[in-house]
Amino acid sequence: MLIYLLVAVLALWLFGCGYAGYQKRFGLFAVVALAGLGLNTLWMYFAFHAHPLSNPALTAHAAGVMYAITALGVGWFAGRMVRGFRDSRVDPE
Repeated sequence: MLIYLLVAVLALWLFGCGYAGYQKRFGLFAVVALAGLGLNTLWMYFAFHAHPLSNPALTAHAAGVMYAITALGVGWFAGRMVRGFRDSRVDPE
């Protein structure tokens, strides 16, 4: 059951990063990304007793940063595509 919760939180975090990219709000992205990495650090420390600067924890942080940047890029690209389609709409007049 816990794994479903973790996957749901990850999906919500990635959606937040993607939404920030879609709206081109990079300050929001920084807040969402740092909040997610902070929660990841707390999870690893309390659940696994992993020191935040240990090699496995640093690897998990690096993976989280790459996930966040990828979600930002996908959201930014989707937003650019949507804005491009809206701008190329033909007026009925």
